[in-house]
Amino acid sequence: MGLLLLILLNCCTPIQHLKGPDQTITVMDTFALGPPIQKAKWAIPPTVRVCDSTNVSMFRAQKAFKYWEMLGYEFNGIFMDYKLNCGEPRYGEIIITLPDGNFDTQHMASTRVYTEKITGNIAKAQIFIYPKEARMPRVIEHEIGHAFGWMHHRQKYHLMHPNWHLGGYDATGLRKRK
Repeated sequence: MGLLLLILLNCCTPIQHLKGPDQTITVMDTFALGPPIQKAKWAIPPTVRVCDSTNVSMFRAQKAFKYWEMLGYEFNGIFMDYKLNCGEPRYGEIIITLPDGNFDTQHMASTRVYTEKITGNIAKAQIFIYPKEARMPRVIEHEIGHAFGWMHHRQKYHLMHPNWHLGGYDATGLRKRK
């Protein structure tokens, strides 16, 4: 079964500041046209593996996934992996791990989603996060959204907003459709 890398999202960029002749102009994305876009879906509920090296506690991981369960998403269990190197995500799995060498350090976290070439369904997902960012509100919840195929949505206070400072817990349009 061939896999295709669908999404590599670097998330939560800081607010951009543009310097004018006598002032600094802050550029903020606060308005989105249309509903959030989901590029792919899981055919079966994924298993979640949290690498101990991320310092994401089981309590924190369960809290983040509970948010998505309230929106109608299902999981096939969450477990902690205590190996020094957690490795790659397996088929049917979301893994939360430390960033690899390709990680852009200007971002708080990043998610890779792999899809099946034939069906287009999500096969596996990898969330990269440093311990410091894992403790921040909404970051893991936002990345789980990407692991479910959701793209950035530039509506102020929305969970999927690409700028952490402008995001929030608004989940408009994210409820799982039957």
